Amino acid sequence: MIMPTFEFDNSGSVILPAGVPVSGGDGGNGGVAAFVPNAYYKADLCEKTAWGIGITAPYGLTTEYNKSWVGRYHAIKTELVNMNVNPSVSYKISDKIAVGAGVSASYVEADLTSAIDFGTILGVAPQALDGRARVEGDDWAAGYNAGVLITPRPECALSLSYRSKIEHKLEGDASFQVPGPARALQAMGMFVDTDGEAELTLPQSASLGMAHTFAEKVTVMADLTWTGWGDFDELRVKYGSSQPDSVTDESWDDTWRYSLGLQYQQTDKLALRIGGAYDETPVPDANHRTPRIPDADRIWLSLGAGYQVSENLSVDVGYTHLFINDSRVQQMGATGDYLNGSYEGSVDIASIQANWKF
Repeated sequence: MIMPTFEFDNSGSVILPAGVPVSGGDGGNGGVAAFVPNAYYKADLCEKTAWGIGITAPYGLTTEYNKSWVGRYHAIKTELVNMNVNPSVSYKISDKIAVGAGVSASYVEADLTSAIDFGTILGVAPQALDGRARVEGDDWAAGYNAGVLITPRPECALSLSYRSKIEHKLEGDASFQVPGPARALQAMGMFVDTDGEAELTLPQSASLGMAHTFAEKVTVMADLTWTGWGDFDELRVKYGSSQPDSVTDESWDDTWRYSLGLQYQQTDKLALRIGGAYDETPVPDANHRTPRIPDADRIWLSLGAGYQVSENLSVDVGYTHLFINDSRVQQMGATGDYLNGSYEGSVDIASIQANWKF
């Protein structure tokens, strides 16, 4: 269960060039709690070869604000759901080296809503005639992954893994709520319900991992992960009508995550765990941070435990808190709505996992 908190503090958002203050409150908590399931299966094919399948949700986020909030022209609701079905196979080259590879069937579903300032578009008065826009779409696409595990000694292991980027082309529908005085625009093919599409690239990533056990009870683990978010240049929605493309400049950067963990095998059945990580944000600056994804650098702190219930059954539990750095938003919208403010955020994650061997 992922429970995020994103709270915005307005610092003088205005409609330019007139400088009219944008009405509405701070939007409340933009974070939306979500249950994120996963499942794995693994079986031996022979002494040196095994196969398996994983079903996970590697990416996804939902933010939702009050419909009349000060940033409504930038975002009201953003929902991105990603499911990854990943069959794989591994081969044990020797007692010290094993390799593996797999393919990914990735499904993405998106739902984006925002307000439209028809008062500014028609030259009546800013914020006098608000409408709504909603874009929905989904897509299946494929990728691959590979890795190697090196065990130079029984107490020491090294790993290197890579996941390819996956290029999605989401197709779906765009719908608009248009106030009466603005419906003349629909006669010109503007703001009419139509089909739409958007390209989204899920990033490639590479991870280097290490684990070393001391005195059979203490295992130290470390991980270094690079993620190629630099491919996410813009969010562009193309409409099937004469409506111009909706474009948000993202210009994300590649990122690094550094993590360290410790496991203590207290008894034959009980293992205690603690870990931490520093995770960089791909958002380059305040001009590219959006209320759809108000991301910032963050520190992870995790606690967990594993218990061997029986010869076949074990259970793991964990809790993580993300300390997200305070961040600025200074973004210009399509109708001159300049969103100016700051975010405070945090995330709590609680998890439980059951493992059955047969």
